[in-house]
Amino acid sequence: MPDATGDGVTRRAILGASAALAGSAALPAMAATTPERLTSIGLTFAYEAIVTLGKAEEVGATPMGKRIRIPITGGRFAGPRISGTILPEGMDWQLVRADGSTVLEAAYLMREADGTLIHITNRGIVFDGKVRTTPVFEVPLGKHQWLNQGNFLGTVGPADPADGAAVRITVYQLA
Repeated sequence: MPDATGDGVTRRAILGASAALAGSAALPAMAATTPERLTSIGLTFAYEAIVTLGKAEEVGATPMGKRIRIPITGGRFAGPRISGTILPEGMDWQLVRADGSTVLEAAYLMREADGTLIHITNRGIVFDGKVRTTPVFEVPLGKHQWLNQGNFLGTVGPADPADGAAVRITVYQLA
């Protein structure tokens, strides 16, 4: 059936062909499988970090909400496959929204015990006292490239008072 342009190609046909091409090109191995339903997500402990923090600085009200920046001054992390230190050159940018929730966006570097630098961007939201994050890693190819290839979830909570101004971040890899 011709479309409004009279060329015989309908919008539905174009959309269908685009979806078929995208699916076949991006996911060839999944073409004949049933979509996975995530009713239970398996998590594997990746590491726990104690991240030390500098003094929070209120940037002020923005169109998005109240902006706060918190320097990341160092820390340590340890897990079954990685351990090391957190370098003192990162920042946590927080946005307190009108709905009362706080959006977190931290970027920093970790140095694994073998010297490998691990860049992490950790985004999340604080709502009703719970903090959930989705860390994303960038590491050189090699021993720790599993961090580049995984999906991760994290929680943020208080650290031991002996650690000073710090938070405890626990990271899990999705199965």
